[in-house]
Amino acid sequence: MKARARRIQIVMASVALAGSACGASAAQEAPAPATPVPAMASTRQHVKDAATHEVSRRRKHLAQEAVIANDEIIHAIIDLKQHNTKDAFAMLTKADGQLNVLLARDPHLKMAPVDVRVNVIDLELAPDKVSKAVKDAKAALDKNNIQAARELLAPLASEMHIDTDFLPLDTYPAAIKQASAQIQAKKLSAAEATLEDALSSIVTSEDIVPLPPLVAEGDLIEAEKLLKKDHHKNKQQVIALLSGADSQLADAEALGYGSYKPIHKEIASIKDKVSGGQSKPGLFDHIKQLFHKLDNSKAKS
Repeated sequence: MKARARRIQIVMASVALAGSACGASAAQEAPAPATPVPAMASTRQHVKDAATHEVSRRRKHLAQEAVIANDEIIHAIIDLKQHNTKDAFAMLTKADGQLNVLLARDPHLKMAPVDVRVNVIDLELAPDKVSKAVKDAKAALDKNNIQAARELLAPLASEMHIDTDFLPLDTYPAAIKQASAQIQAKKLSAAEATLEDALSSIVTSEDIVPLPPLVAEGDLIEAEKLLKKDHHKNKQQVIALLSGADSQLADAEALGYGSYKPIHKEIASIKDKVSGGQSKPGLFDHIKQLFHKLDNSKAKS
């Protein structure tokens, strides 16, 4: 059970949108709203693997004492609703002890991560369809039809949202002590309100990872593996994977996630060498460096 009435949302986007991918003249009439594309779990293995890996990686960095303390507070609220003051007080005592341990280890810690979730919006839409939606949205804006434009643009995303919940340590210990005192004073409703208010102050950060470059990188990794196994036998499949990676980057550009010109150029170079039978060890080294730089730039933004 989660007793969070509200959350403070801090959006830390990992990518800066590069603007719309195309210009367009206004249509004579505002377009009918497009059918929204729902958020959906990905069926692409590269995406599923990346989502699983990222959640697992971040879960290793959760502050376990804060996780336990947060759970104890939630159970204390349940006990208070059932007028079980003895167990509620015991839960808060345990929660206070966990946070004391955490703060003793790191007295300057202000935010402790307690949960991480991932949501995938896996849109597979050709660049020309994206361009048309942008064109129609601009036409709607020219008619001052803001809601129609919003509905047209809202589905234009192919990304992984990684939400991390942080427990604010500058307020939680005090809230626990206050609620404990209120329980001892038999002010159960006040204690419950104090704890629910503390839960509502949990801060959620959101990282946004574009999917098309992620899929492109996965295609290139697979292409390199196939090339190493048998260049002659896997040649056409490798070329198809390279073309697919190039197409994914074009999708990313159409959706406004950035420009990937150096990677496009490197993919073309690799394709030429594979087609001409000139592939050598280290053929993919440079493009892997380009993706590594791309990942680092996202991490810093």
